[in-house]
Amino acid sequence: MLSVSWGKDRKSLQKAAKQFIETIAKYKSIAIYIPGSPDPDAIASAYVIKLIIERLGNKADIFAEKKLSLPQNKAFTNKLKIPLSYDKKVKPSRYDAYIVPDFQNNMVESIGYSIPCAVHIDHHSAAQSPIKADFTYIREDAGSTSTLVALLVKNLDISFNQDEMNKIATALTFGIQTDTDKYNNLTALDVEALRFLTKYTDSILLEAISSIPPSQETLDYYKIAMANEVSHKDWGFFGIGYIDAKTRDSIALSADMIIKSKPYKTIAVYAIVEDINKAELYLDVSLRTMNKSVDLNRVIKRITPNGGARKYKGAYQVRLNYFLNSPDREILWKLIDTTTKEALRKSRDSLYITGLESFYNNVKVKLFSLLKKENGSN
Repeated sequence: MLSVSWGKDRKSLQKAAKQFIETIAKYKSIAIYIPGSPDPDAIASAYVIKLIIERLGNKADIFAEKKLSLPQNKAFTNKLKIPLSYDKKVKPSRYDAYIVPDFQNNMVESIGYSIPCAVHIDHHSAAQSPIKADFTYIREDAGSTSTLVALLVKNLDISFNQDEMNKIATALTFGIQTDTDKYNNLTALDVEALRFLTKYTDSILLEAISSIPPSQETLDYYKIAMANEVSHKDWGFFGIGYIDAKTRDSIALSADMIIKSKPYKTIAVYAIVEDINKAELYLDVSLRTMNKSVDLNRVIKRITPNGGARKYKGAYQVRLNYFLNSPDREILWKLIDTTTKEALRKSRDSLYITGLESFYNNVKVKLFSLLKKENGSN
């Protein structure tokens, strides 16, 4: 396995880009799999990786576990003609390897161990996985996976024509824009990537995609969430109820809007998502924070391994398929609503208790050190 800890100098970037190319060149046919809900960062990263693979003369297909629900994301894929296959189960016999972009875990249930994971690329802290990738590219100091892919492209010994570079830059810039909250939370790596992408980005197309307003469904769910506000100290909880899988991204969008309109430092918006076609039921929770000291990833991991976060936002999901045949939807929602709030309360309080313990331990160490110095001087 090539697991690289990257420096920020040019030679390190060039070396990693070379290793990335050597890895994917080994496989003639690769499945690029986007777990969970496909957002612009994951889609852009998968799309550009596909273009790189095809430039090498090999084959790549992109699979998304769930269908797009936001009008903005649909416009993004349509305008750039990004080919997505919506199939939870990839047929491993058709591919030599697979790639997972923008996800903490590179394990894909339908693939298992049947073919190797060529590349695992992400900007979140890595979750434990039994699958080892040939090439692991994870940097938590990047605001998006699109940033990392952009830096790969910048250092590749591969040339693209003008039209291809326009599409690559526009896609990756949109991925960076969405995952850094419209450039409000840029890291040094993001800035470096944007400097490279700016000269190729189609700014008119980017603006057209970015300016698409929330759907009426999203605004309706936002109002429901606001009406169900429950506070716990400096945190706020907002339950929506049941949401159709086609509009599940309304949960995240509502969280984005609520954190800007309420005085809470941290908020959680959640709903039960129903996918009638796939006979699936799951809890989806989106968290947002304005507090730099709150580790949302840690908050989520205290509740479930099925989720993660970057600095200011995160999400997790819990499968509820066992309750598909529940005879009383209202009672089921009350149970899930109460349980979710309790889990979040406990995770929040545990986080702050641990923080206080760490603070007092540091104080003890400093006091002990001072006393030692005084006794030594006497």
